[in-house]
Amino acid sequence: MALQFWLSTGRPQFRHGGTVSTAFAVIFGLAIFAVLADVAMAGELSTMSGQEISALQQRLTDAGCYQGSIDGNASAAVKAAQKACPVMDPILRIETNMHTAPIGRIGIDSSCQLLATGSGDKTVRLWSLPDGKLLRTLRPPIGPGNDGKVYATAVSPDGTLVAAGGWDAFVVQDQTVSVYLFDAATGALTARIGAFENVIGHLAFSPDGRHLAAALGGGQGLRVIDVASRMDVAEDTDYRDSSYGAAFAPDGRLFTVANDGLLRAYDRNFRLGKKVATRGGRRPHSVAVDPSGERVAVGFSDSTAIEVYRAADLGFAFAADTKNIASDSLSSVAWSADGERLVAGGRYSVRGSNGVSQYPVVMWDRGGRGKRHEHFLAGDTISSIQPCGSGFAVGASDPRFVLLSPDGAVRTSIVGVNIQMEGKLGDAFQVTGDGRQVRFGLDFGEAHPVLFDLSHGTLSETVIAPGLAPPRTTGMAVSGWEENTAPKLAGRPLALEQYEISQSLAIAPHASRFVLGAGFSLRAFSAQGRQQWRKPVPGIAWGVNITSDGRLVVAAYGDGTIRWHRMSDGQELLALFVNRDDRRWVAWTPSGYYMASPGAEDMIGWHVNRGWDQAADFFPASRFRDRFSRPDIVQTVLDTLDEDAAVKQANEKAHRHTDTTSIASRLPPVVTIVSPSAGTTFTGSSMEISYTLRSPSGLPVDKVDVLRDGRPVETRGFARVKVEGEERRTVTVPVQPNDTEIALVARAGDLASEAARVKLVYGGRPAGADPMKPKLYAVVVGVGDYAERDLKLGLPAKDARDLAQALAGLKGGLYGEVVLKVETDREVTRTSLVEALEWLEKQVTSRDVGLVFLAGHAMTDEKQNYWFLPMDATPETLRTRAVSQDDLKRTLQALPGKALLLLDTCHAGRAAAAQIATRGASDINRVVNDLAAAENGVVVFASSTGREVSQEQPEWGNGAFTKALIEGLAGKADVLKTGTITVSGLDVWTANRVKELTGGTQHPVMTRPPTVPDFPIAIVNR
Repeated sequence: MALQFWLSTGRPQFRHGGTVSTAFAVIFGLAIFAVLADVAMAGELSTMSGQEISALQQRLTDAGCYQGSIDGNASAAVKAAQKACPVMDPILRIETNMHTAPIGRIGIDSSCQLLATGSGDKTVRLWSLPDGKLLRTLRPPIGPGNDGKVYATAVSPDGTLVAAGGWDAFVVQDQTVSVYLFDAATGALTARIGAFENVIGHLAFSPDGRHLAAALGGGQGLRVIDVASRMDVAEDTDYRDSSYGAAFAPDGRLFTVANDGLLRAYDRNFRLGKKVATRGGRRPHSVAVDPSGERVAVGFSDSTAIEVYRAADLGFAFAADTKNIASDSLSSVAWSADGERLVAGGRYSVRGSNGVSQYPVVMWDRGGRGKRHEHFLAGDTISSIQPCGSGFAVGASDPRFVLLSPDGAVRTSIVGVNIQMEGKLGDAFQVTGDGRQVRFGLDFGEAHPVLFDLSHGTLSETVIAPGLAPPRTTGMAVSGWEENTAPKLAGRPLALEQYEISQSLAIAPHASRFVLGAGFSLRAFSAQGRQQWRKPVPGIAWGVNITSDGRLVVAAYGDGTIRWHRMSDGQELLALFVNRDDRRWVAWTPSGYYMASPGAEDMIGWHVNRGWDQAADFFPASRFRDRFSRPDIVQTVLDTLDEDAAVKQANEKAHRHTDTTSIASRLPPVVTIVSPSAGTTFTGSSMEISYTLRSPSGLPVDKVDVLRDGRPVETRGFARVKVEGEERRTVTVPVQPNDTEIALVARAGDLASEAARVKLVYGGRPAGADPMKPKLYAVVVGVGDYAERDLKLGLPAKDARDLAQALAGLKGGLYGEVVLKVETDREVTRTSLVEALEWLEKQVTSRDVGLVFLAGHAMTDEKQNYWFLPMDATPETLRTRAVSQDDLKRTLQALPGKALLLLDTCHAGRAAAAQIATRGASDINRVVNDLAAAENGVVVFASSTGREVSQEQPEWGNGAFTKALIEGLAGKADVLKTGTITVSGLDVWTANRVKELTGGTQHPVMTRPPTVPDFPIAIVNR
């Protein structure tokens, strides 16, 4: 499984299966690579603009890597700065607010309120307990390949510090590895400690929090760090293999295990007292000391044995009952807080009738001597167990973490949203001949199948499509390719790396070649078995297919992605990530051009290192939407088989130029709220917000917008400023007598920061009913009777009138007044609609709700801009007669009250489908993502997704979407039966109702900005 290599090989982690000498050979190779990169960077400096050079200077200086000036000829200075810094170019990463790679060791504070998880996705995440809410993501510096993978985390007993270690990117700098210490309250990187000779397999704080033990790979043994001084105070390098386990006794004694088969005991001064050979296996992996300090338990990576030793003299005491657990391992072990239960887990699993394996934690009563109980709770290896209160916290490779009660019942379970790629063989992984459609299961094998359609920008449950075909696995004498370390062609071995397991096979048309998917690589072979190319993989290649035209290899990877590769040389062209839970998706090219479903664009973004001694930044893709949201490029790259060619072709068609400035020179500002902290209670009418502000690229910050519950609040006192380093500022924000969320968004020109947010709790006397009810102002527009005959539609005008009637009926409930501007058919021109938007902007106050409903035709132009077509507009007259998304955004963004946009605009009327398709029928996803961004604060409902058609039927009396809206507002959307219809309730009702009406062929969406809480939009009259 995902952690199989790490838990089973026992070899240093600098290279799969490598020895210590191999590890340093790899380090040397990486160092040579870094020097070559330095030379290349120096050569590219001459092509940089003045702004880019200035931005580089700013970033290198802020990172502490360089002091002085940089100019176009200063290649030596750049090389020196590069050597002193980690990779400074932005690195594209997946971000889901949960890990996307296996969780290694977890850490927990003594009060069981904070949990830290580290992962191969190169992040550390800090969670609150017992609710399992993500508090913050901690980002150490990272690099390519393994550089930055986190194998070990620990939380100080008082919950103030988080320690992280693993395969440190710093190894490229001077062939050593460090431990990173983060401030748990702020996420700031407070220290980088040590110069260790191999990867860190485990970290453990002493009970008093004064010391931190680090277990190292490659036989480098143990280091003990004094937390206050940040210095090593003890070491033991007399280990013959990697160590993955260290644990403190309550009195400060320390115990370790290593793959040399030994259990070691150290006194309170960290002097080695005794070491003994373990009995249960050759590779003891974890160690735990019971609360009394009298017993030490050991788990093994090569055995299911669980052994208990006497802490005083390391004498063998007993082995827990593992009878009939005959396979895999129980590598992680822990004691309960009262010492009455011994708990273990690892690769031990039980395969169900559906072929899916379940992984349990195993509990023994009577301190390990009693009855055994198994509690199945994960879909992959149990990687770590820690006592938590009277129960346990468990980390698994799904990735997942679980909070258990003392009896093993699950209290909290948070699991990653990756697609389960295991089992993507045969019919479970099908593609069309051109690769533009792919069918796969969201879970193991074929379970919960979906179809991704690149051309239409949709993910649907429609899983039958012409031309879909499974991978071909017959016609060539390839054997031993499934879950095997020794695949063969006609009996001749096919070379893989040591310990690498082949998982999938696809044979090309005419049996001209074949591709193997394996644990570490994707490889293409000729018909004679000669390797033609090899590509490293982001996760196990569980599935692989070759299109019938022979041009593309499509692979399903363990990191939850599907990736398209050029058959000729394996070059990656396109990647897709789907959120298994809510089915949001994003597809992107290697350079970061992307297309995304509504609300999904921030599932990718750029990690930006800030030197070795500062936490890295992360900038979601939405921060660069204007540049990188390019569905036209994404949808072209499989035709051109080359990203540069796709960019050129798309730009020529759109009459636009690609921005070639470096991302690093156009990074948005970063704003962080320092105080008040989340959950702070207030009673007055204003709050002083203290925040820090910095500009990573040195761009002047024009203003800081203040949002209250997602809507703009008028404040004063900020002037355009060039921020030097990190500056601290304050702003006074008016607040209302209710719980609220304040958000700050800093702007530098057209660049907007991520919103810094803090939730505040009102502690005053509950406010009575407000005698002044809010007003609803709405612009309701429907156009079906177009001047252009072939654009005519049947029901949009009726949709508008019927929805207006439904809105008018809300008066007297939630709203004191409902004021409508209704325009239909020949009344609707660009001028009339712009005037209506201006009217809305003038009417809405901070108490009110502003709503815009548009039904009719819309399209996306060659520059990917969205346009609504009034009655006299055509695809050829957009700029003079249509209304753009910028027109809509200007009005809705400026509304001081709540803002809603309802779009029922992806219709197909007679020849309209052909006419608009030639120019790019409306792709609703991009406009929804733009308007629903935090800085714009608009709640957007759309009748469909991607280029999906919105349907209307005379027997319905309305379009499917409008019919669902009207029914929902009439009371059907009160899904919780509370008497109130909220935005989320209307979303649930609308989505299900439209699916019912259209037989699952139309999928409405709602996107609500993260800064906007769910809010009521109607009261049900019963």
